[in-house]
Amino acid sequence: WKQYIDEFGPTSIAFFLGSGNNAELGGGAPEGSVMARLLNVRGASRVLPDRDIATPMSWTYMFGPGSAGNRASDVPNADHHVIWGGDTAVSDKQRTHFYLEARDAGSELVVIDIAYRTMASKADWFVPVHPATDGALALGVVREILEQSWEATDFLRDHTEAPFLIKEDGMFLRMSDLGVEPTTTTNAQGQEEKVDPCVVWDEEAGEAVAHSEAKKPAMGDVPEIAGHAVKTEMEMIREAVAPWTLEHTSEVTGVSADDIKHLAHLYTQEGNVQTDMKFGLNHYNNGIYSSKCVNTLLLVAGQMGKPGSGLYTGEPNFGEGNVQACLQLPSTTGEVPQGVGAIINWSDFFNVVSSGQKLGEPFPVKAFYASCTNIVSNQTEQNETIELMKALEFIVIQDMTMNDTSLYADILLPACHWFETEDLRVRYYGNPYLLWNQKAIEPLYESKPDFEIYKLLAEGMGYGDFFQFTADEYLNTCLSTPFGKENGITIDKVREKNYLRCDTEPAVAFEGGIFKTASKRAMFYREAPKPDYNMGQEVDLEKEKFSCYWEPAREADLGNPIREQFPFTICCEHMRTRTHTQWYDVDYMKEFEAQPVCRINPEDAAELGIEEGDEIRLYNDRGSVTLLAVLNAGQQRKSLHCPRSFLTREHIDGDLARTTFNDYNQACRNQSYFDCAVAIEKL
Repeated sequence: WKQYIDEFGPTSIAFFLGSGNNAELGGGAPEGSVMARLLNVRGASRVLPDRDIATPMSWTYMFGPGSAGNRASDVPNADHHVIWGGDTAVSDKQRTHFYLEARDAGSELVVIDIAYRTMASKADWFVPVHPATDGALALGVVREILEQSWEATDFLRDHTEAPFLIKEDGMFLRMSDLGVEPTTTTNAQGQEEKVDPCVVWDEEAGEAVAHSEAKKPAMGDVPEIAGHAVKTEMEMIREAVAPWTLEHTSEVTGVSADDIKHLAHLYTQEGNVQTDMKFGLNHYNNGIYSSKCVNTLLLVAGQMGKPGSGLYTGEPNFGEGNVQACLQLPSTTGEVPQGVGAIINWSDFFNVVSSGQKLGEPFPVKAFYASCTNIVSNQTEQNETIELMKALEFIVIQDMTMNDTSLYADILLPACHWFETEDLRVRYYGNPYLLWNQKAIEPLYESKPDFEIYKLLAEGMGYGDFFQFTADEYLNTCLSTPFGKENGITIDKVREKNYLRCDTEPAVAFEGGIFKTASKRAMFYREAPKPDYNMGQEVDLEKEKFSCYWEPAREADLGNPIREQFPFTICCEHMRTRTHTQWYDVDYMKEFEAQPVCRINPEDAAELGIEEGDEIRLYNDRGSVTLLAVLNAGQQRKSLHCPRSFLTREHIDGDLARTTFNDYNQACRNQSYFDCAVAIEKL
């Protein structure tokens, strides 16, 4: 490492911070973790995993930053619960009981999914939808709502940007267009910002005014203003959904016209509806568009900002902690960490390593360091990942098992198990607590706690002055957020019970229709969108402006010509007995899920001469995998489900990850695990 830094600079060493451990001292995932500090102190490159980005990004774009979901305490207030795009009973077990208890108490449980799976079997109403067409379904439902005049007009007028006016050039009509000089203000970061309010047409005043001054903003039919022809965002929504007739929506999605009408009625005429938008939508190349379309449905129906409505996305907890204090903590000599040297997106990592260039400029990457992760199994397009590992000169892997990634290490640093050390768990899903992880036994063999390994590496590299703190000192720095200070939260307080509830968010997100955007309203339109990554890609920004834009998935789309050669699409689903590939070495769990399988519709199987238990090969131009066939009538035609948490050596041949692609949506850095077409060969 020292040699590489001297010859090629600190960015020649790339760090990958994994999410296999979400604790502050040993994990990589928390932004203020000790591993993240080591990265910042050294000025190394950071390789982003780019997973699970699309759906949360859609919430940020339309609702503003931060938590977008209501809390579990609000679940009983809903008349209907819609689980959209996931099998909660398998992939989100800790939340399932809330839905089942609400169902048993009288609420309706609806599941919209691409297969009849465990959660669908518990539902009052199951709506099967073709893979990756959820956005089209949402647009069809919105059209039916508007056709029946069921839209929540008052909510749209008062709490969204539906009345905002768009000029013919695609820009907002602002007060400066009316001759009013912009003013300036200072934002929370101390930076000066221009203030030029968006304009609406006030029906009561009969004139154009700043949106915050209007008594009754018009939703359409606005006259020309100061020489500008304009239309409202609400009019744009009507235009965008016009093609999505019941017949067209049904043809694209496979959902019957009656079910589309039923969904429109449910979301607007049958009381409060709470929607759990799962990450099934997220895992396709069009995930950002489908997610925004579902968000649009919730807003048009007025199902946001009140008890029993909105999104239920899991319990917000203490969060990342005081990230900047952890990362910028000076050394004992007062030196400040230099920060991350460079960001490399996973999809670009192989190209950067093999070419020695990034965005056309010299950028040598010689060494790779990963902890708390299994990238060879868990990232897409495994064959490319393997070529990447072979192209790197020097690989250091820090892990507690000999997983697929550990096999490629030049140096393998044996980390002890979580139960062999102490730590504070600050980042996980569906749990509103800080949890103190007690040590059950001493570390076995030559293994050490990740925290200790990070500090030893820092000392060996000459950065020991930056790590002269105890575990408690670092954890108290992490806990020193405004919320933590206000509530006197320290690591000793957490240890009193080994847990501490942290109610950092209200029970109802955006209560009263107050969103976290600049206008305090939910947004449908962005006049100047930007991609969230830069690999020199071409971007059609028109696609990114409006929440009602939708396009088919790349390979999952039934209408794609590629489906003639590769007629099946794969959902690489979660397993009951593993968290991604963790617990592969717990033998008794294999009694429940012994080996990789492929669930296939019986009619598809019959056409191919496949019977239960046959060995079948799934393949495309990228790679292949051999699995055992399981006939399942809950599968749609031409749609397969395969557990994706097995290691390569557990497959008969190949690996499921070899069939997926490693390309991103043009503006969203997201791994598309499900957007994968294959053919089937019976062996």
